[in-house]
Amino acid sequence: MISYISGKILKINTGKQTYIDILTKSGIGYRVYVPSNMDIDSSKEDINLYTSFQVREDNQTLYGFKEEIDRDLFEEIISVSGIGPKTGLAILSTYKRDELEQIILEGDSRKLSKVSGLGSKGAQKIILELRGKIEFNQDDKESIENSRIKELKDALRALGFSGDALKLYIKKAEKILDKEILEIEDLLKRVLSD
Repeated sequence: MISYISGKILKINTGKQTYIDILTKSGIGYRVYVPSNMDIDSSKEDINLYTSFQVREDNQTLYGFKEEIDRDLFEEIISVSGIGPKTGLAILSTYKRDELEQIILEGDSRKLSKVSGLGSKGAQKIILELRGKIEFNQDDKESIENSRIKELKDALRALGFSGDALKLYIKKAEKILDKEILEIEDLLKRVLSD
């Protein structure tokens, strides 16, 4: 597996697919596909990229990122069944990491589905599967809690709760969320079972 590449930039293509041809010191050239929104300094001769080597039946492809955390996010995205590397790269070409984290936190599948080649079902699947996997910043913990409380209120209202009963369940949920972050389904079960 190739996880990092360093070398001389031979060519930068910013057409339909953005890629960089890199010549390593060993004399081997690689084509590395990168997000189209990645800032590439064409005045520099050399480049260093964290890479994800993807092998499919008909090809072997390298995907490159400036930061290791972005490469890891890409690999998390393509671990979702039905989401391939091209779609993963399209997502990271459309949204920066912090924007994507916010979309996932808020469960905004409509916004995520604007990515070329990703429908609403695929966007929903990514949000559901990645919510529990991605490590969010501490600042985002509060955002997750607020999002969960809002979802819980909506769910409880849909179940017919209102007034004091609703307030009681919300207080229980806030205490639970102070200790741990739960998916909305688990939070609802915990709140109603106590």
